[in-house]
Amino acid sequence: MTYETLAPQTAEPLQFVTDLVEDIAAPNPAARTLTDPVEAASLISEETRTRVASVLDKFGGTPAVLLSGGVDSIYVAAVAVHLGAKPVAVTIVTDGQSDEANAAAAARALGLRHDIIRLTAAEVVDLSRDVITRLGTSELWEVTAGIPLLAARRTFDAIPTLGAVLSGSGADAILGGGRTLTHSPASHEATIELDRLIRAESAANFRYDRLVPNFHPALLDQYADRLIHVFQTVRWWQVAERFAPAALFGIHDDRLVDKYALRLACEAQLPEEVNYLAWATKSPIQRSSGLMSVLATAARTYAANLPGAQTYTDPMTEDAEAVATRLYLSILGA
Repeated sequence: MTYETLAPQTAEPLQFVTDLVEDIAAPNPAARTLTDPVEAASLISEETRTRVASVLDKFGGTPAVLLSGGVDSIYVAAVAVHLGAKPVAVTIVTDGQSDEANAAAAARALGLRHDIIRLTAAEVVDLSRDVITRLGTSELWEVTAGIPLLAARRTFDAIPTLGAVLSGSGADAILGGGRTLTHSPASHEATIELDRLIRAESAANFRYDRLVPNFHPALLDQYADRLIHVFQTVRWWQVAERFAPAALFGIHDDRLVDKYALRLACEAQLPEEVNYLAWATKSPIQRSSGLMSVLATAARTYAANLPGAQTYTDPMTEDAEAVATRLYLSILGA
């Protein structure tokens, strides 16, 4: 596929690729012909630059970037700065979080105002209730994905001329982020394996008809149309489905890393003193922000206060299986 046959670059906040491209879940490992990570990094650089430029031009105002501390959001922030923007960086953390240091280092090196919103345990519980009400579900991953967005509204409310809100969401799905391969990246078997994994995840996530179709409007109200999923477009899908495993998995400092080409692009875009951030690993924001830990502690505290709960063992220290069983039995007995 050449640039002439790609979908037009877009400034839309996101596109439901599954609904717009015919059967993206159908296996097509033969499309993954680009094996050179340097060439793939060049394509990623160009696509990110033109995508972010289109968005900034459309929305104007003062942009923001959801800066989790992972490579995807750091890269998006660096590209925006390269284009002359100065987005306000927003990072949501709790006690037990792991990525604040990386986010702070990136924001400082890029010269960005950095709003670190530190949630107390009580605030996490209150936000959880609000998210559950807004989404109409208590599903774990939906709720813990919603909490940071709801918390980030504090910063959005304080920016009088808020423009686009940039997010690195979607990169993992199309670039195999967080995945491990059972075959060598150079093998044909790995190409089949990666193609299957990426297509299944993208087909499931890049669609409107999900558990909560109105997820972002329900949480962000007037800000929903400003939240930009930089990597979730038809054009990005068309570019990324050409990447073979050898372009996406490589060795850095004697360690196999994912999203290799994107990390190369990010390293080249960052100031030299922080380009090590391109190679940092992180968990999903639900874990890296500390939200899971805070809610798990809240669950243990609730279990510990059930009638008779500490007769034999202490829910604050017993294994997670016992805590989960206690909570389920309390539901059965309600």
